[in-house]
Formats: sequence, structure tokens, C-alpha cells
Amino acid sequence: MDVSGPWISDEPEDPPVPLGLNEMTIPRAAILASLGTIAVLLLSTIWVGWGAYVFLGQLDGAFSTIDESTLQDDGRWTWEVMLLYDTCEPRDDEWAWPENLSAQDEPFWLPGQLSCEWRHQGVNDRAVIAVNNAGNTSLSLKLSIDSESVSITHPSSGILEIEPDTAEVFAIRLDTAVEEETFVVSVAHATVEGAVVEMEVNLLSDTDRDSHIAPGNRLNVHYQVWIYDTNENLDEGDLPATAGEDPMCEAGAPSACYIKGFHWGLVGLDCDIIGNCIGLGSGPTHTVLLPPELAYKDRPDREPANNQWLLFELHLNNRIP
Repeated sequence: MDVSGPWISDEPEDPPVPLGLNEMTIPRAAILASLGTIAVLLLSTIWVGWGAYVFLGQLDGAFSTIDESTLQDDGRWTWEVMLLYDTCEPRDDEWAWPENLSAQDEPFWLPGQLSCEWRHQGVNDRAVIAVNNAGNTSLSLKLSIDSESVSITHPSSGILEIEPDTAEVFAIRLDTAVEEETFVVSVAHATVEGAVVEMEVNLLSDTDRDSHIAPGNRLNVHYQVWIYDTNENLDEGDLPATAGEDPMCEAGAPSACYIKGFHWGLVGLDCDIIGNCIGLGSGPTHTVLLPPELAYKDRPDREPANNQWLLFELHLNNRIP
């Protein structure tokens, strides 16, 4: 095989190249190529090393030991779980329901874990669960349900991030027809093994409805609201609203926004397509119990609702297309 090239060709069409110059060109090119390769390898090594250093630092941070005492208050994990419906009671009768929820001198909503009832209106019905961070540390919590009939739909990641002294919510959905079932909702710390708070839910079948309000749905709703502890009637009326997160709030239109618990209390309202979905007839009512963190916490401009537990009755007038 002929491997000669024009730089050593002695053919008439290729002028001869002086061998002396040719002999110098080869080592110079090789040296330059070697230096370039070394430089590239050096830069690559530095880049890979720095990337590994950053990754290991992040990994170490993710799995670093957390002082469990910062996650506890008087021997109790600093988060708690409740269904937004007014259907909860002490789990296994382990504690007594407070006479006045708003007057408690504790960071927690309630003295212990709950057992709650959810009467569903058919497959795809939804309910909302609230989680309170009563501590001084931000929490990353992993959500789970020990049931094949019910799933978590919001947040889709199954991870809830909660700042200190605030509350967040997550939504669950009934995926299969169930007459009666009891399941447990577990809210566990993302990195601390054994740090988990539970809530028992007794799922019961009620009247089947055609349509179920999901986060993002628009509807007209009739509401009444009371102060839970005093039974003082605060307000009644009709409002257009968005269930769950309202995009108008995200767009900076506060006049279109209501308290967080009101928006999420609408999730799971039900209607029939030839009925109250279009404003004909009546449908079921949600009785929603909202802690101050989902209503008017530290809002002196909202007396007498400031720092009070509020009880809402919500009724779907009609869906908004």
C-alpha cells in the first residue's frame, strides 16, 4: 500500500520539498501537538476534579447528620397532619380534643395524631390534607399512602417543602371504586429515618357524582364562614374562584385571591353534569376546618378572624367552563 504523501513526492507535478525543512517540520508539529494535548488534558482534569468536588459536597450535604433535637418539641416531631374536613377526632382516643383551638398555648394545631373520615362521591373524587410545621427548621417531607385505591396528585413529586411556622397542603385522589376502607397517610422526614407522623383516614362511599373539582378548576361557590370556637357567623356570599392554586395570584392580582385554605377547600367539591354542574339543583356541601396558618394568621387587619380557626361551609353553584 502506498502511504507516501505529497510532502515527500518526487513526481513532476509536485515540487520537491527540501528535506532539511521537512525534517524540522515533523518534530515541531509533534511537539506542538503534544503540548496542546497536555494542555487539554490538564484543563479536563481540573474541570472533572472541580465537578467531583462540588458533587461530593452536595452529596455530603444531602446525607449529613441532622440533629434530631431540632426536629422535636417536647418529644414530638415538629410537624402534624390533618384532613381539611371537619371530620377528625383523636386517633385511638389517645388525647382529648381542646375546648378552644385558638386559645392553645402550643405551637401545634392539636395535641396528637388524628383519625379522619372522608365520604367520597365516586372515582376521581379528591380531598386535601394540610401539614403544619410547628418548629423553627425548614422541612423536606416525603408523603406516602398505604393504599392502592388512593394516590397523591399534588405535589407530583411526593415531596413537601415547608418553612418554619407555616403550613402547606397536598391533594389526594380516589382511583378505584371503594365502599369502605381505612388507610394511613404518612408524612416522613426526607433524610431522618423513623421521623414520621401519621393520620388515619376512614374512607366511606356516599352518593356517586359525575364530576369532581380538581386543582385548577374554576367554579362559582356559595360559602358561609364562622369562627370555630365561638360559632360567630362572619360572612356569607357567592364567589367565583379557582380550586387549589390560583394562577391569578401568581400573576400578582391580589384582588382575585382569597385565603389559601379557601382555595384548597374547594378541591373535591362534586356535581352532576345535568344538575348543579350547570346551576341546576343542588349538590353536596363541604364543611372545611381551617387553622390560622391557612386563613388569617397574624392579620390584625382581619379582626375578628385574626389568628382564629375558621369553619367554612362550601357549596358548588356551578362550574365555570
